[in-house]
Amino acid sequence: MASHPTSQLGLFDTAAPERADVETEPRASTGVQSRLPAREEALPLAADLARRLSSILGVPVHLRLTDNRATLVSFRRGEEGLRLRVHHLFLGAPDAVVQAMAAYAGRADAQAGEALEAYAHEHNERVRRERRPGKPLRTRGRCFDLQAVFARLNASWFDSRVQVDVGWARKPAGTKRRSIHVGGYDARLREIRIHPALDRPHVPAFVVDYLVFHAMLHADLDDGTSNEGRCAPEHTPAFREREALFPLRDTAQRWLGDNHASLLRGR
Repeated sequence: MASHPTSQLGLFDTAAPERADVETEPRASTGVQSRLPAREEALPLAADLARRLSSILGVPVHLRLTDNRATLVSFRRGEEGLRLRVHHLFLGAPDAVVQAMAAYAGRADAQAGEALEAYAHEHNERVRRERRPGKPLRTRGRCFDLQAVFARLNASWFDSRVQVDVGWARKPAGTKRRSIHVGGYDARLREIRIHPALDRPHVPAFVVDYLVFHAMLHADLDDGTSNEGRCAPEHTPAFREREALFPLRDTAQRWLGDNHASLLRGR
């Protein structure tokens, strides 16, 4: 298949592992869900959607879920098949919508794009963030309230458009570690988690601010995440350019490097 530039369908203003063709028979849709599926439901639904699209188009489909409200559907055709990024609201969509998505991605059909927009408008309540079932993140620590940090940074740097959960990560099991993941953004769960070792009196507030800001950038750009949803170690030029504007970024990074050993020990 010849390569083709990326195309996308945008509607609103904000990822699960890629799925190739699935060797099972397509399943007829039974209807539309009234809200976003729970996290344990999302991946099977994504695999099913990829399989249905692959069956229609006759090519491998590599699907990634997204919560980017600026782009509902984007795709790139190449020799390896079709790489498709799809908003969560299309999970469990009826056959007519899946057919429209295939027509839009397969031949850039304008009428199909209009059908997808109409479906998204009809179900736009599913774009609003819902807390997935499960234990909520703990936002208030002994020294820092991460929700307050997030709200302040969101208003100052992101026009309050970043809609994700934030909180302290659970302490890992008591095994000895040689490294520490101080914070990051999980795109699959739409969560920012900061390591509890940072919730200590000697940790400067600007360090916590920087870690939350860094994770929020990943969420805002909807880019730079691994197949497991974690922030990838490489950052795009757009990411680095925006991060460089953050005050005390270099000082925060230097503090984290200088205090790595004490953070690893948890004191």
